[in-house]
Amino acid sequence: MNAILYALRDLNKMRTFLYWYWLISPFVFFFYQYSASSISGAGLQEMLNQPEIALTFLGACMSLIMAGLLKGAESENEVTEKTFGIFAVAQQLLVGNILGFLLSFFYARVLWDAGGEPFAPRLRWVLLGGMTLIGLLSLLTVVGNINMALNR
Repeated sequence: MNAILYALRDLNKMRTFLYWYWLISPFVFFFYQYSASSISGAGLQEMLNQPEIALTFLGACMSLIMAGLLKGAESENEVTEKTFGIFAVAQQLLVGNILGFLLSFFYARVLWDAGGEPFAPRLRWVLLGGMTLIGLLSLLTVVGNINMALNR
């Protein structure tokens, strides 16, 4: 139990957990979809015509982008990581990724007292552009989920 509590307070461990979660979970989904499409005889294109699978596929692709943005924020400074961490918490909650939300929350909590350096001095436009793209895709996912819920 103490090891878990220690890991939740260690920035490097939380960063590593979050990075690998965002990197591995999409590939698990892609492998599952490939297996399911092979077994059913339907092509991937046909499966992506189902709204639930299409939205989950979009979420998996967003996870890969989030992993890249995490590496970019990590290469900057703690203020950049803190800003990205808060964004990640909101984004993961918005799309309903509970495990991603919890990992992002503990990641942002570790960075809560970060200093006063400027946000992303080197990769500012890459990170802001990526965060904007992910934010818009997350809103699209929420609208799609609401639309599916209302049409049942």
